[in-house]
Amino acid sequence: MALNLIKVLFLFKACTTGGIGLLINSFEPYLPVALLKVFKYGKFASTAQDRFLEKLEVPKRWFKHFYVLAGPLSTLTLVIFVNRYFMNQPLPNFVVNTLEFCLNKPIPFNVPAENVLLGLIIFMIHCWKRFYETHFISIFSDTYMNFSIYLVGLSHYVGTIISIIGETHNISNNKSIQLDWSRLTVIDYMFASIFLLASYVQLRTNKILASLRKDKNGKVVTKKHKIPHGGLFEFISAPLQLTEMILYICLLVILRGASTYCYIAFWVIVNQLECAYMSHKWSIETFKDYPKNRYTVIPYIY
Repeated sequence: MALNLIKVLFLFKACTTGGIGLLINSFEPYLPVALLKVFKYGKFASTAQDRFLEKLEVPKRWFKHFYVLAGPLSTLTLVIFVNRYFMNQPLPNFVVNTLEFCLNKPIPFNVPAENVLLGLIIFMIHCWKRFYETHFISIFSDTYMNFSIYLVGLSHYVGTIISIIGETHNISNNKSIQLDWSRLTVIDYMFASIFLLASYVQLRTNKILASLRKDKNGKVVTKKHKIPHGGLFEFISAPLQLTEMILYICLLVILRGASTYCYIAFWVIVNQLECAYMSHKWSIETFKDYPKNRYTVIPYIY
């Protein structure tokens, strides 16, 4: 029986992240150093020594590469999509082969092209915004992450883009298609607007974090972590994780019916909740004067 490789990969990511995360949250002192060195990175990174694993680490600032890939790839995908649905041209063979390899043949046609186009446009905007953030706003500390984390990040954007377009009505056949924009509902436009708003809040949050490492003249004077204030930081410790979950939930609504994308959203929620928990715990343990009224990731709830 053929498998949907995207579903398998992202389900594995979610279960691994959730399972290991629960172990670390509950039994960290008793876990092998190797597991901590691989799973924890950045400000959470384990200080234990492991010469072999340290050779497999890359700078956290390599996060930039995710968007060097995601920005152009999402744009190219949009061009191919427009050519298919506006010009009624068949997909290039390599695209069809990629979709069939990743999603299993025959590809299910579950999502209207109009919804996919809306989702793809806002996701492309988000990818380029993240490119701008990581290259021109964020000030990365001199920390490292395991190379496996780097590969997880790269595969995330490839898998997400494939899952967004892969189940579009008639995407891989040569049928002529007439788009009907009335298929898009108020719900679709509303969640697209929420998506863009969440992406903007994410931008503002990254500017707040970057300002902690600059002087009044905008010069970088430190790479140490400080307590952030302003924006959603007045309510929660992890606004970046909250906004990331909102983004993928909005896409889930717009692409309702896309069975593969559900696995992407599930993985993102599991991963971001674990990151939020670790961030909140780290902040409380690191800063003696950390605000006690801050929640972890959902204001007034958690």
